[in-house]
Amino acid sequence: MFRRIEVILPGDSDDEGQSYPPSKEGLTSVVSGPVLEAWIDDLTGPARSSLPSNCRFYFTEKGWREVGRKVVAAAQQTRQDYRVIVVKETDAQVVWRDKARGYEVAVQPPRKRRATRKRDDADG
Repeated sequence: MFRRIEVILPGDSDDEGQSYPPSKEGLTSVVSGPVLEAWIDDLTGPARSSLPSNCRFYFTEKGWREVGRKVVAAAQQTRQDYRVIVVKETDAQVVWRDKARGYEVAVQPPRKRRATRKRDDADG
């Protein structure tokens, strides 16, 4: 299983009364304090420019045990809203793997299957 922690940021409103709904971000978003300190020294990842733009980072089992649980504990202590997304390794298209420590992988979402249209005999 691969696990991803998404931080849920509260909605906000600006000086003009414009309101913004809550948003979900990965760990590299605007997280600071204890949540950031729980993972910053352990996760390195590759240069984002070398990966497809739609990939997301997930913890491996080892990464979850050694880093992910600390991140969740820090989020709970600071009352930071979060959610954990789990995908099966067989369902994931891995595009990068942390070979040094084995803590994380970069995964692309599964491709959506397009409906194929039957060709009528009259079409050709």
